[in-house]
Amino acid sequence: MNSIESATLTFALIFGSASAGFILQKRLPSHHLSDQSKGAAHLGAGLIATLAALILGLLVSSTKGSYDQTESLVNEIAASFEHADRLLANYGPEAIPLRGLLRQSLETAYSLVWPEENGLGKNPMLNDPSTSRMVLESVYNGVSLLKPSNPNQQQLQTDSIHLIDDIIQKRWLLQEIVYGGGISSILLVIPVLFVAFITFVYALYAPRNTTVVAAMLSSSICIAVSIFLISELASPLQGALKISSKPVHVALKNMGKQ
Repeated sequence: MNSIESATLTFALIFGSASAGFILQKRLPSHHLSDQSKGAAHLGAGLIATLAALILGLLVSSTKGSYDQTESLVNEIAASFEHADRLLANYGPEAIPLRGLLRQSLETAYSLVWPEENGLGKNPMLNDPSTSRMVLESVYNGVSLLKPSNPNQQQLQTDSIHLIDDIIQKRWLLQEIVYGGGISSILLVIPVLFVAFITFVYALYAPRNTTVVAAMLSSSICIAVSIFLISELASPLQGALKISSKPVHVALKNMGKQ
C-alpha cells in the first residue's frame, strides 16, 4: 500500500468513525448520554489520545532519522565518486579508462534511482545485477591491476582502492535501507485505530452541527496527512518526498575534468 492509499484509508476510517458516533448518538438511551457517562468516556479517550500522540511522534522521529541517514549516504557516495575520480586523474593516463567506467557507474546508478527524471519509470532498481554495482566492481579490479611506476602512483592506487571499496560498502548499505527498511503496517494501523476510537467517542457526545462536523473533518485530514508524511519518510528513494538527485548531478558535472 503506497502513501496516498494509506492516507486515504486513514481519513475514511477516522471520519467514518466520527460519522458512526453521530448516528449512534440518536439511538442511545438518554441515561447513556448523561454528564457522568460523558466524563468517563472522555477520560478513556484522553488516555488513548496520549498514547496515540506518543506513537505517532515516535514514528515521525524514527522515519525522519532513516530519511536523514539515506540522504547523508547519497551525499557521501556522490562526494566519494568525485574524490575517486580526482585520485585517478592524478594517477596518470593509465587510469583514464577507469575514470570513464567510474563515471558510467554513477550515471547508471542515477538512472536507476531517479528513473523518472529520464522518463524511465518511478521505482528504484538498486538490486539489478546488471547495474552500477558490477561496473563499480570492475573499476575496483582495474585499479588493483594498475602497475605503479613511482611511490606517488602507488599511494594514489592505495587511496583509490580504499575509497572505491568504501563506495561499494555504502552502496550495499543504501540498498539495505531501501529494500530492508520501511515501516511495518501494524505500526501505522495501531495509532489510526486509536484515533478512530477517539473521534467516535467525541462524536458520540458532541452536538450535531456544522462546526463540530467541520472540526471532525479537519482532524481526520490532519491525521491522514501525518500518516502520509510518515509513509513518505519511510521510503526516502520513492514518492513525493524522494531525496534530491542534486548531489549526483554535481558529482557528474565535476567528474572527468582534467
